[in-house]
Amino acid sequence: MDLQEAFAPLGRHHLFYRLAGKGREALLLLHGIPTNSLLWGQTIPYLAENYLVIAPDLLGYGRSGRGPTEDLTLPQQAGYMIGLLDRLGIPRVHVVGHDLGGGIAQILAVRHPDRVASFVVADGVCFSNWPLPKVVSLRYPTAPEFEPSPAFIERMLRVGLFHQELATPELIDAFVAPYAHATGAQELQTASFALEHHQTEELVPHLANVQAPATFLWGQYDRYLPPYWGYRLNQTVPNSTFRILPECGHYSMIDNPPLFAQELLQHLQRIL
Repeated sequence: MDLQEAFAPLGRHHLFYRLAGKGREALLLLHGIPTNSLLWGQTIPYLAENYLVIAPDLLGYGRSGRGPTEDLTLPQQAGYMIGLLDRLGIPRVHVVGHDLGGGIAQILAVRHPDRVASFVVADGVCFSNWPLPKVVSLRYPTAPEFEPSPAFIERMLRVGLFHQELATPELIDAFVAPYAHATGAQELQTASFALEHHQTEELVPHLANVQAPATFLWGQYDRYLPPYWGYRLNQTVPNSTFRILPECGHYSMIDNPPLFAQELLQHLQRIL
């Protein structure tokens, strides 16, 4: 698989992204906090056989540029995604969003329906179910365990995985490394201040009007955002499917990459 890496200038910011595969249909994979596009490392090979796959690092995460809190909100991130698609010359895309990326996927489906061929929310933020208490604790840490540090990121990953043996040093380093420098803790804290539930709550009156086909995938044992929220989305969004992934936690694409990829491919096969 040929995996390309590049930076896209978007206004005063630079967005890092990974590009793989080819095909008439394009997939946009969006991660959440505190991860980056490496979240999709084991999923992309399954998808790139028949689709063009774009996996960016959201602004403030991974190798993308940093910015003030007001530039890191989910609506702003959605705007950067439209800018990235414009630069790549991609008119419509299938959006797959995990965690915060799931909220961005909903924003794109509601506000930019002409650009969204379909969307998938995997263990994502929605309604008023976020920000998570753990993420809020980053803002004003009252104890060492809440300080924005590599140890904090590692704990978030471990709690989010069903298969604990998959929390290898290599996996942890993939998500810790972007913040393992002098200003890293401040950068993660800045990102946390950008997250407020009204950013998805204000979408709720519009979700029933979304026309793009949707699938909601949830890990059976998601300890952060239980499967109830996938059920709620399924009850709210027309033309949608809800699937629970057995023996998976918040990070389904790490707990069982083949199963997660299979669900994405089945979603695409249903609508294409």
